[in-house]
Amino acid sequence: MPFTAMTYNICSGRNLRREQDIAFAAEVIRAVQPDFCGVNEVRAFTTDAPYDQADALGRLTGYYPVFGKSIDVAGGDYGNAFLTRWPLLEREVIHIPDRFEPGERHVEHRTLLRVALELAGGPITVFQTHFGLSDSEKRSAVETAVAAIAKETNPVILMGDLNMEPDDPILRPLFDALADSAGERDDIRTFPSGEPEIKIDYILHAGAFRTLSVRSMDTQNSDHRPLMAVLDWA
Repeated sequence: MPFTAMTYNICSGRNLRREQDIAFAAEVIRAVQPDFCGVNEVRAFTTDAPYDQADALGRLTGYYPVFGKSIDVAGGDYGNAFLTRWPLLEREVIHIPDRFEPGERHVEHRTLLRVALELAGGPITVFQTHFGLSDSEKRSAVETAVAAIAKETNPVILMGDLNMEPDDPILRPLFDALADSAGERDDIRTFPSGEPEIKIDYILHAGAFRTLSVRSMDTQNSDHRPLMAVLDWA
């Protein structure tokens, strides 16, 4: 039975004009109506967003929300989130070891939000993540993700803002483990949302699935465009 996966970096609820309202992101998710949606750059009880954005997204979209904290920010929490219309079996935050070389700028601690779901075709595991900016952080993230994927017995999907273009050699071990739903297409770009020049957001999946369609949406409700893939069991 086909299903739709979606990943969206919501820029903490800010649109391209830097106006902040979590309803911007909720509007996009409601328009797509995915089976599940991974979300990057989510805040909870910070000075600029004094509420739980994941919970608010759940209420505004009708999905069950999961929040995975990565760091403390602005007096509150910041990390990844996941919204699902299917039963949630497990949830876990996997921390990516901080790593950077002299001269590299260490920006923030990163994590993988791991959830297990029960779909109509069976259980799957989904990782939602947001990789770092320096090469050392990216290598650490790829190594952590590949190791986590290797432990899974369920079919796997990994989604999120990886902060790398498809031809970046650092991504190769991840592409060896999972297939990019966008394949070799170069017409799908996600950043910046106004006039996107590059694809840095991904939906990767294991051999248990095949891609029926993939697209991004023309919206400026964040600085990223969302990415959606319709997948089916292989």
